[in-house]
Parts: sequence; C-alpha cells; structure tokens
Amino acid sequence: MDGIFGGSDSTYTRDLEWKCFTPVFMVMSGWAKKDKQPYISGYTDINRKYLQLKMRLTPYMYTYCEQAYETGVPTSRAMVLEYPKDSVTWGTKTQYQFMNGESFLVAPVYKSEGKRDSIYLPKGIWIDYWDGKEYEGSKWLNNYDAPLDKLPVFVKAGAIIPMYPSMNYDSERRADTLTLDIYPAGKSSFNMYEDDGITREHRKGAFAKTLFEVNAGKNIDVTIHPAVGNYNGKYEKRVYLLDVHSKNPVSVLINHKLIKRFSSKEDFEKASVPGYYFDANEKNGMVHVKTNYLATDQLTKVSIEYK
Repeated sequence: MDGIFGGSDSTYTRDLEWKCFTPVFMVMSGWAKKDKQPYISGYTDINRKYLQLKMRLTPYMYTYCEQAYETGVPTSRAMVLEYPKDSVTWGTKTQYQFMNGESFLVAPVYKSEGKRDSIYLPKGIWIDYWDGKEYEGSKWLNNYDAPLDKLPVFVKAGAIIPMYPSMNYDSERRADTLTLDIYPAGKSSFNMYEDDGITREHRKGAFAKTLFEVNAGKNIDVTIHPAVGNYNGKYEKRVYLLDVHSKNPVSVLINHKLIKRFSSKEDFEKASVPGYYFDANEKNGMVHVKTNYLATDQLTKVSIEYK
C-alpha cells in the first residue's frame, strides 16, 4: 500500500481505494517516516469506507478467486483480457484501468486534480456505482468528478453482485443475510462459491455453489437456486436482501405470494416480515426486497412486477 516509504495521506488513500478491488493487498511501513496504516492516515473515514466495502464484496471476490484457482484467469483483469475483440484495449490506451471480475470496471485516480480523464467504457451499458447514472459504452469518459473520497467505479449492466453484511474482519458477523446487488439487463447469472474459509477441505470437495439468475423483461424475475455441495459451517437458512436498480414496481412476489410494500426505509428495516420499498432518489431508483429466512437447499423465486 502506497509503497514502503515516502507517499502522503492522500496518495495512501487513493492507493487503498483501488486496491480494495484486488484480491489481496498488504500495508507496511518499511522506511517511511510515519507508520503507514489506514487508521493513522489523515483520511481514516475514507479508508474505513473502502475497507468495509471490500469486506462486503467477499462472496463476489472469493468466487472469482476460486475461478482463478481452477482456470488461471485472474480476478483483476487487464481490459484486453475481458474485451479481446475491442481494438481500443490492445495497446496502452486503457493501461490505467482494469476489470475486477466481469462486473466492475475500476479507473484509479493517479493525479492530484480531483478528476479522472480517459476512462474507456467498452460496448454495452455501464452504471456509475456511486450514483446510478448510466453511460453508453464504446465511448471515452473525460472530466469525471473524482474528489478524494470517490474512486471511479462502473458496473456492467446485467451484473449480480453478492455481498455479505457490513463487518470489520472476516466472520465478525454471521453471513446468513446475503445481499444481491442487481443491475437488470436481459438474462444474466452469477454462480457464487463458498467454503469454510479456513481449511483446505475445499480441495476434497467441501464447498458449495449457489446460482443466481435474473431475467429482465417486462418484469424482473430473480431465481435463487438451491445450493449445490456442502462444507462445515454452511448456512441451512438465509435471509436475502435484493437491491434492484430499477423503476417503481406495482407489486413484488416471493414464491408466487404477494409481499407487503413499506413506505419508508425505516419501516422496511424494522419489519420482521418479508416486504419491499422503492426509493426514487437512490441511485436513479432502487427496489429493495427482503425475504424471511429461506432454506438454502430450496428454490426461491422473486418476481418484481410492472404494469
């Protein structure tokens, strides 16, 4: 992180932000005049924000790390690896950005000017991770507003990103509540990998995979398939929180049963029953859905319906 000597509070934070979208990084002071730790830096709140986001993204990142183990395809990818037919990615034009898995496009800020130029978005629709603004691909993005607390991150339309609850270190909290951050676009899927996170029993087949599928047409249908496989500590039941980037629905069903609509985030979060609410001001519109505890060995369908 930020080298082993020199640097500054701002370069440390800029470095930490984008490295939170890589599988592994390490902090060390080396010969620095100042102990280089995220909790000592002058921008502790920003550092905490990104480190907590990295922890939440564990099931997404862990799945791609397992794929790297199986196939050799890295989790952090040069643009040309993900878009080999796009000639823009063939040279050095996109050397200052990368893909984290198939869903995240990360463009680190490497100049002290509060903005980022020359961000290339490949073909397709890309959504700003922070405010939900949509961008048409096959274009360059310049003068992107990027104050110190904002790393340019874009999500590919169709993405399904599993997330654990907020925590400060692995296993601090139970992960029996799973959030699915969904960016609907046609048919898409994500096959989440989990194991005990401690031993090497996965090499003996002790792991499970859960397939999530989204079909976005007139309505948005989310299918949570039964988990396939087993390992020590596997959750038998889970609550699913769906954060769906979409417009205001007329109704939501879980396994063909209508669920309650809440008028506010506060009521939604307090409720002990399944339900949903819509926030028009959040990231260009968000539908939040909460299930009750559901068996992970059973199929679950969530239908978000429109007129």
